[in-house]
Amino acid sequence: MSQLYHFPGTEVILMNQEEFLSLPGDYPYRRNLMKSLTPIHYCKIEIFKGCIQGTMKIPRYHKNILKNHTFGFYLLKDQMLLIGAEDFLPTVLGKITETAGDELHPNQILLLLLETLISEDVLHLLRQEEQLTAIEENLLHNIPADFYETIIRYQKQFSAYHAYYEQMMNMGDMMQADICHLLSRDEPAAWQLFSNRSQRLHDHVELLREYLVQLRDLYMAQNDKQQNKALNFLTVVTAIFLPLSLITGWYGMNFVHMPELAHKYSYPVVICLSIIIIILEIIFFRRKKIL
Repeated sequence: MSQLYHFPGTEVILMNQEEFLSLPGDYPYRRNLMKSLTPIHYCKIEIFKGCIQGTMKIPRYHKNILKNHTFGFYLLKDQMLLIGAEDFLPTVLGKITETAGDELHPNQILLLLLETLISEDVLHLLRQEEQLTAIEENLLHNIPADFYETIIRYQKQFSAYHAYYEQMMNMGDMMQADICHLLSRDEPAAWQLFSNRSQRLHDHVELLREYLVQLRDLYMAQNDKQQNKALNFLTVVTAIFLPLSLITGWYGMNFVHMPELAHKYSYPVVICLSIIIIILEIIFFRRKKIL
């Protein structure tokens, strides 16, 4: 069921695809928009003579689960049609209604809509950065077993936002280029501000993606460090018991004329000698900071 929103100078109608397709009257390039709506792959804007239309695909993550909000828009001289996302757009339109003041044209409402969509994204990106910082601090103390799964999850998320903000920048650039002179004198500057804001968000995501690379490098360094410690310990243990192996092999030959075999105190002497050797080696390795 379609929903009607009144703005000064423009009416906004929220509807589904079937309602949009069955609208009476002349809606230029309506079939073109319908093709883009089934399904919606990315954000785009197309400017035709008599109308502006496009699609939106907004990535939203909740508890690390991606949910894309998709809808299409169709702008006429005094009317704006929003197709789809009936469960998502009413909240956004409610925020726009609170801030709308003077008479607004449909393309101005579109700008407000896009600005509202990204208005709180910087807070989301800051939270993601804090989570990555926590992962980095934890990585300095222990290596989590699910590290790669976590990194891949963040990588998918940042890739989605990276593409999203790039598409928003392209939309802003197209509108502020004043194609077909559809914009008023002040609107190109407003669209430029929107493009700049999208650019900053895009750059922030780019930094977060680089942060992931640094975390991966740190993980590899910590993993190599842990393996080196294990190999170093095994090397020290081997070095400690090497003289004892020599003694064992030497007296394991059992030659007939070995005087130690018949000596009364040979066995305890060898035991004491082995203990002394072990103690001296441990002291040596500790002084060299190997153990």
